[in-house]
Amino acid sequence: MSDSAIHRRGRRATELRIVDAAQRLADEHGSIDGFTMDELALAADVSRRTLFNYFPSKVDAVLGPDVVIDPDALETFRTGGPTGDLIEDLQALLLAILENEDVDREVLRRFDRIVHANPVLLLTLKDRMRRLVERLVEAAVQRPGGDLPARDVHLAVAVLGGVTEAAVTAFIDDPEQDFAGLIVSGIATVRRLFG
Repeated sequence: MSDSAIHRRGRRATELRIVDAAQRLADEHGSIDGFTMDELALAADVSRRTLFNYFPSKVDAVLGPDVVIDPDALETFRTGGPTGDLIEDLQALLLAILENEDVDREVLRRFDRIVHANPVLLLTLKDRMRRLVERLVEAAVQRPGGDLPARDVHLAVAVLGGVTEAAVTAFIDDPEQDFAGLIVSGIATVRRLFG
């Protein structure tokens, strides 16, 4: 393993430790206002300076980093791949994003509690999702053919978001299910219903 890969892995582990500590503190206190950044640094076992190098605020620490889209997967999508079908390709992009995430039922439950107890988190999360949608729409309208209206892509991404939310709910209710499989079957259901 290269030095840069080891560095990225170590950085990711520290990032996840901070996010977990921030979410635990927010959940224990019922609010992100119930703890300080100093308490978060202590709980995450990092220095205050390290904490601020990763996250500038408690909101950012609780929500974690923005969703990262693999540049190669995004470029494949932008150039019309991997299948040429917008919905299939959006699904592939979503599944590529999820490959880097460890989906855990209890963590999802805790995150849901925290977000709903702290409106600022909900607003910030909504803003993050808006930026992600904008990136997807921008890439989609550049796909070969160039005649896909941005409004249509917004609708497709909104439906995909709804399918993902339904998959999260189903996974929380029954963690024996495969999260990615829930998304795939949800998209297939939407296509069948609206096909």
